[in-house]
Amino acid sequence: MGFRVLSVVAGVTILTIWVVYSMDEYKLPMISSSLNLLSRSRGMCRDSERQTDPLEPGDSTHLPYEDSIMDVPADPMDMFTEPVHYDTSNPPLKKILYWNEFFGKKHFAFGYGREPFLRAKCRVNTCFTTGNRTRFPPDQIDALVWHSRSGDMSLPKQRYPHTRYVYFMLESPSHVFANLTLYKNVFNWSLTYRLDSDIPSVWYGRVYRRRHPLPHDDHNYAQNKTKMAAWFVSNCNTVSGRETLVKTLQQWIDVDIYGGCSKLICPKSERKKCHQMISKHYKFYLAFENSLCRDYITEKFFNMLGLDVVPVVYGLGNYSVHAPPHSYIDALSFPSAKSLADYLLYLNTNDTAYNEYFRWKRYHVLGNAWQCISRSFCDLCEKLHTDNTTKTYDIYQWFVKDSHCQSKDTPRIKSFITGQK
Repeated sequence: MGFRVLSVVAGVTILTIWVVYSMDEYKLPMISSSLNLLSRSRGMCRDSERQTDPLEPGDSTHLPYEDSIMDVPADPMDMFTEPVHYDTSNPPLKKILYWNEFFGKKHFAFGYGREPFLRAKCRVNTCFTTGNRTRFPPDQIDALVWHSRSGDMSLPKQRYPHTRYVYFMLESPSHVFANLTLYKNVFNWSLTYRLDSDIPSVWYGRVYRRRHPLPHDDHNYAQNKTKMAAWFVSNCNTVSGRETLVKTLQQWIDVDIYGGCSKLICPKSERKKCHQMISKHYKFYLAFENSLCRDYITEKFFNMLGLDVVPVVYGLGNYSVHAPPHSYIDALSFPSAKSLADYLLYLNTNDTAYNEYFRWKRYHVLGNAWQCISRSFCDLCEKLHTDNTTKTYDIYQWFVKDSHCQSKDTPRIKSFITGQK
């Protein structure tokens, strides 16, 4: 569902009106099932950490509380070197082999050995990761993690019944770049962004509830902002047609485009300065995905939640599962691009309504990169110790066909992004 808030100021009384739009027919799965699927990932939200105290305004019952690994660096480099000597027999450790690599990172951005599981305070930490195919005899490997976008698409020549093959993928089916029909009945488990994965990933970002809300702050987030919307982009021709939607919106609102699709430049090497510029000068950021597929939400959204800007999202992911209410504006919850633009123009002239989109920050905090990555491997480790069921995937059917991807040529999407309705 999409939500909009209209605040009317009359004297000292502020009336907040919630307008609920119907669920877009392409937004799969429905909210209730998505919440159940995500909460299955016990490493992300430990039941023992749940509190029964009355919720403060702006809190979210479906998001986990912040935990004790908030102080772990986003890139703990000391864990990215494989330990030379380590006793994996006392205590017995489940052995996880990174078979290929994750965009050049053989350690999959998590790390090697047992230390990452200990550092992440996984509920079950008796696991050991390696990127060395010859470190252990093949029949001792408990899980083999296989990245679908690796340059190495090979598999072991011999397979052992107890070894779980884990399909690892963070890109959308629109960017698989491989013939997955060749891998039918190969993989036992899935580790992807899909909420119905065996191990649902929060790799791109995670919002946590604060155990102690921040003090009340009357800060006006609209103050001194002189620009409407920013968009950083390098892919100028996408399956989702996001560039068409931006062009359509520019009929009614100003959008500054940075990157390879425009003359405005803010180099990736100066990311911090770019983010500071967005927070200081812009009211909105267009967090538009390059693909419109089930559950697909990337760092484009989560990175902006950490800034003093309101993300306007365009995608088919269930944003309400991952973020607090009223922390973003969902483009596809509006009946047309024009109505979306009208609402942004309304917020641009109403500081009270605009500031409502930042109230959640008092009650929530973003996890850092490694914290989010570690949740997936904590869950994998625990699953290796607790799940003895056997199954295999028709990975093409599940990951590609069942993702129900839409495109810029899908009639309803086309009419929306071109402003025809």
